[in-house]
Amino acid sequence: EEARERWEDSRPASYVFALERLCFCGSRGPVRVRIQGISVERVYVDSGSPVPSTMAELFPTVDGLFDILVSALEGDAHEIRATYDPATGVPTDFWIDYLEFAIDEELGMRVTEEVEAVGGP
Repeated sequence: EEARERWEDSRPASYVFALERLCFCGSRGPVRVRIQGISVERVYVDSGSPVPSTMAELFPTVDGLFDILVSALEGDAHEIRATYDPATGVPTDFWIDYLEFAIDEELGMRVTEEVEAVGGP
């Protein structure tokens, strides 16, 4: 809650950052996410190619990262480890083990390029 409050207080109107998924999954990234107003653009860092719309939700905004963590907390995930930027509150990396005895259902995210404010539309 404290980290989300810091984010709410420091969030730029438009920003860009990059993240990668840490999971046993097909698309890991890293992906650069650019938020300008209500517009969100996602491109692969290595190629600059756009992320297919069917996979866009795999690479959330900062608010989406918080939503994943809240959902895991409310869903009684077995284990949640998270690190937050002390100034901005951004979750810089996290690991969620949803079920203690299940295999390959874990999810992690790591910010690979810090949040940077960009000019608006």
